[in-house]
Amino acid sequence: MHPMRVLVVDDEVLIRKMFVRVLQEEGFAVTGAGSGAEALAIFEGDEFDLVITDLRMPGGDGLGLLRGVKAKRPETEVVVITGYGTIQTAVAAIKEGAYNYITKPLNKHELLRIAHEIAEKLELRGRVAQLQSQLQERYGLHNLVGRAPVMQRVYDLIERVRNSDCNVIIVGESGTGKELAARAIHFTGPRAEKPFVAVNCGALPETIAERELFGHERGAFTGAVRTQPGYFETAHRGTIFLDELPELSPATQVRLLRVLQQREILRVGSTQPIPIDVRVLAATNQDPEECVKRGTLREDLYYRLNVVTIVLPPLRERPDDVAWLAEHFLDKCAQKLRQPKKSLTVGALDVLRNYAWPGNVRELENVIERAVVLCHPEVLEAGALPGLAVVSVPVQPGVPLGQAKRKLQDSFERDSIAQALRASEGNVTRAAQSLGMARTARMFR
Repeated sequence: MHPMRVLVVDDEVLIRKMFVRVLQEEGFAVTGAGSGAEALAIFEGDEFDLVITDLRMPGGDGLGLLRGVKAKRPETEVVVITGYGTIQTAVAAIKEGAYNYITKPLNKHELLRIAHEIAEKLELRGRVAQLQSQLQERYGLHNLVGRAPVMQRVYDLIERVRNSDCNVIIVGESGTGKELAARAIHFTGPRAEKPFVAVNCGALPETIAERELFGHERGAFTGAVRTQPGYFETAHRGTIFLDELPELSPATQVRLLRVLQQREILRVGSTQPIPIDVRVLAATNQDPEECVKRGTLREDLYYRLNVVTIVLPPLRERPDDVAWLAEHFLDKCAQKLRQPKKSLTVGALDVLRNYAWPGNVRELENVIERAVVLCHPEVLEAGALPGLAVVSVPVQPGVPLGQAKRKLQDSFERDSIAQALRASEGNVTRAAQSLGMARTARMFR
């Protein structure tokens, strides 16, 4: 990391030189100036992290310099030097945006304490900015891979809604990337620096759903030994992603509707409402209007959330994207495993294109990663894709989708296990470990 750059401004030469020397000995990059006007001229042509300035100087006082610095580069910190008789002016400088002040007679230890404090603050700010950049890179819109027209419409909708605060429902089969789309909306929007809280509604038992979502007070129930904020409070000023929304009980949906209407939550065991500022993104792998008809999703809650609907198409409806996705996952595997990127033969790509993909994009990613891990050749042939060649015929008309998915999945698992057993020379434990499955899994029996 580069040393912090400091501009010291004082019309008294001895004081200025002393400050410059003390700061340089601590490893800071320091420049001196004899007046406010000179300092502004230097500041115009260079960037500084910290300006230390006397308040009273001929040719432009410290307050004027402070305003000029903040107008040009608000992130630069300013520390003012003042005598005891001008403490009130120093307080005024703090209100104008100064970080702190040092009183005369000058104390170099106090100066160094403040300088190191600011250096640590700037280092932390840089780390936060780097982390934010990494989050945007990881969850940005470009991670939704695909060039099919249906995906272009998805990108367009995300681009339109990301800078607003409107509620969004994301609809798509399991494995189509609903949470990835939600993260892209959050991490490319104005709330990106605030929390993103993902909640799997299907994993919340009805008995604890309300206190998990809205929090509880100490003593609200047996075992509540302390006050606990819920997911909505945790997501304050950020985004909450409610995955598989229709899985919430009717009673919890009623409370959720009130939260959306009133913009406040009520912890379990409390009568004191807490205001919240949260953007809500919801998702379901079912048709939400069918859920309303069946009564698993309240109609008023659906219309409250359904400002914009984003539909993520299943992979079987965009077969031309399979090759792009496969390349993307091959790149990802190469980076993850720190090895040269592998490639696919034309025959392997044909198998991928013809497969029905009941598990959608998530299944494709797993297939590519498994093939890369289990197969040594740099070019992957169709035989490296366990099970896909066998089940790559379209699903038969009239067969319920759920039944077809189960048959395809069972066939895929059987072939994957067979190949893993061959690779491990019949060792069931090693085969199970390579597939990320338990040795006692049903398919090994």
